[in-house]
Amino acid sequence: MKIKYDLKKIILVMLTLAAGVKLAAWGWTIDEGYAFAMGNRLVQGDRLFTDMWELHQTSAYAVFFFLKIFRALTSSCEGEVLFVRAAGAVIQFIVSFILYLDLKKHMPSDKAFLLVIIYANLSPKQMSTPEHSNILNWTSTLVLICIDRLWSLKKEDKIIKKYGLPILTGMVLSLCVLSYPQAIIFAVFVFVLILLKGEGRVKNLVTVLCTCAVLALAFILCILKGLSLPALFDTVKNMIAVDSTHVGGLAKLIGYMKDCGILILFVLGFGILSFATSKVFKSGRLTVPFAVLYVFTWKFFHIMLRFDRYSVEYTYGGVLIIIVIAMIDSLIRKVMSGEDKSLLLLLGGGGAAVFLTVLVACNQSVFSSAKYLSCTVIAVLAAGTDLSDKKEKIVTFLAVIMIVLVNIVQLGNPANRLLNITDADARVPIGPQKGLIMERLYANKARIDYEELPAILDNADLVMITGDAVTYLYTDARIGNGSTIMTEDYGERFGTYWTVYPEKKPDIIAIECYDGLVDYRVARSWLYEYATGEFGADEVIDTTYYRLYIRNK
Repeated sequence: MKIKYDLKKIILVMLTLAAGVKLAAWGWTIDEGYAFAMGNRLVQGDRLFTDMWELHQTSAYAVFFFLKIFRALTSSCEGEVLFVRAAGAVIQFIVSFILYLDLKKHMPSDKAFLLVIIYANLSPKQMSTPEHSNILNWTSTLVLICIDRLWSLKKEDKIIKKYGLPILTGMVLSLCVLSYPQAIIFAVFVFVLILLKGEGRVKNLVTVLCTCAVLALAFILCILKGLSLPALFDTVKNMIAVDSTHVGGLAKLIGYMKDCGILILFVLGFGILSFATSKVFKSGRLTVPFAVLYVFTWKFFHIMLRFDRYSVEYTYGGVLIIIVIAMIDSLIRKVMSGEDKSLLLLLGGGGAAVFLTVLVACNQSVFSSAKYLSCTVIAVLAAGTDLSDKKEKIVTFLAVIMIVLVNIVQLGNPANRLLNITDADARVPIGPQKGLIMERLYANKARIDYEELPAILDNADLVMITGDAVTYLYTDARIGNGSTIMTEDYGERFGTYWTVYPEKKPDIIAIECYDGLVDYRVARSWLYEYATGEFGADEVIDTTYYRLYIRNK
């Protein structure tokens, strides 16, 4: 018997695997350093809500888990970052495969395959590290898949399935909220979905709620083992007070309104272009595939040409542009079936709930937050395409190719500049980041810091380091400050942690410094005044990239 090979599928799978390798081995972002620092704190024995005032500390379990595995297997930290990132890429592929199995129940397998390739190549932050953004994306998708299975439960199903599925749903939802506590907004949407359809919907809701409640109680009891309830409330209050990266108020709303205005212009531009092209090809079904093709072609050349005349964040909203165009197209052509509406409610609404969660929880723009709409774009594309026409299949295939290519060429970097994969021209030869390919400047910095800093930092019990928090992985010394999140605010609030825990004051404060110039964000801050004054340094040592203020024990 001959085995038939689909060349188009093979191409998409191979390119998607290449994109996964790229996400694991190429580039680096500041947010990843933060995630690794939190995981490392747990490895070192720091306690949640006591030693750690990290804003996203409850998501640190994933990095902690993989760091523990790597260090147990190798007894070394060399290359551990690459290992954890690779694990994250594998998780992305596993979740994508599970989504494929679910989508096949609603549509032909070829269509489900293309949609899942799109999902596999969309990540919130162009990284594979299992930090809070990716975990929110993965767990929310799995919750929605579980609900789809709950909706299809029948009276004749076995007891283990009737109760096991709601329990599993509650467990994954708990993991989702644990990873991103503000996802309680998403959880409310989930509870409503459970009540809408399915056999024994009230029973299902009660089971899910009870599972979540039991797991939440167990988690709280674990936290309260070494911390009183009033102290926990005080810690949460202090965490929020000292954080300057998540703001709200009128300025936030005005920013969102401005983003929506700009979004309308992009929708009009790409919408008119896509509609006009579909008319040329005499097929209304081509509007949405052409919209996807044009948007991601725009993103591809924007990245490759490093076009920075306007904010790169606008390209992040490409998914949102497509969603709006596809929804308008579906309303005009009235092509949405009952199955499409069900998927739109489940995946489309679920993705929108995650999007709303991010908008409410932090100060990202509408365009940046749109990167969390991967499930929604899957739902609207399912409704807007049927792939029954040869021309539609070709355009859709080309559009998906462009999505994958964008995922391959875009390069995450610490300065958040518009770069592509050709800008990564050096490999980190030693240290936790060994094996990563970055811009030469950052690769050299990682090498030099790992060669110079441990000899000094390892002599301390507690250290505080500015800049990229991954530097905390270069030493066995414990972290002597509440939060390692990368922030430009090293103000007086930063010292609140040392007021509450004076015994946690660091023995060494390391401030980024190059050619004798202290990092400008720190140079004008309270922290710099503290390090050069009240801290009482007995010795000051300059390395290539740091100035270390050392207080003898």
